[in-house]
Amino acid sequence: MLTLSRRNTCLLRREKWVADNRNLYSDMNQFFVERCQWETEFKENHLKPLYEERCNVAKGIPSFWHTAMIANKMVSKQIVEKDKEALNFLNDIKCRRTTDLKGFELEFTFDDRNPYFKNKVLTKKYKVKDDNQSDSLKALGTKIDWYPSQNLTQGKSSESFFKFFNSYASLDPLSFDKEADELKGDIPTDYVIGTKFRDKIIPHAISWYKFAEKDDSDYDDSDGECERCSRW
Repeated sequence: MLTLSRRNTCLLRREKWVADNRNLYSDMNQFFVERCQWETEFKENHLKPLYEERCNVAKGIPSFWHTAMIANKMVSKQIVEKDKEALNFLNDIKCRRTTDLKGFELEFTFDDRNPYFKNKVLTKKYKVKDDNQSDSLKALGTKIDWYPSQNLTQGKSSESFFKFFNSYASLDPLSFDKEADELKGDIPTDYVIGTKFRDKIIPHAISWYKFAEKDDSDYDDSDGECERCSRW
């Protein structure tokens, strides 16, 4: 399983690579690309086998991903009672960078026995487009093929986590900081939730499941505001 020591090793190796290589690149674009390629290779060689092992074990643990999700304040606020049964059929969550390296795509895999919708996989892709002086954000979600009378986003209460898979385009000008590897500006809440999955829940799902992971200190329940969470 993905232990704390292994997670710390991942972080330390990334920091070491940055320290050893940052001064070798005068061009930030080149450094950004090289760092992304190193991360992709590292995850493929070292983390992928651990995630596959975790996925196999998690299938035998009732409500594993649902529990991991509700342990995070911001994600938990998107989940209502009627979502619970559908989320119990969630087998795995994965993340990958988009081909332009700035964006990312989340992949939610559900059990074949899921009685709520026909899709085995739901995805949410965040694309960052360079618009000359600024960047723009476009989010593309899977259209859910609900079974009759099972649409959780309709009815007396239309609130549901599954609205997370709606698509939209942000009109606010944003900027992508390649040094920090993050999007900055007036970021949509939906995008920040996506980063919670990418940076927090997916890498550390076991700790979240055990409620052993420290929750985000940048989230304030009183006014719903949050700041961009950190990478890795």
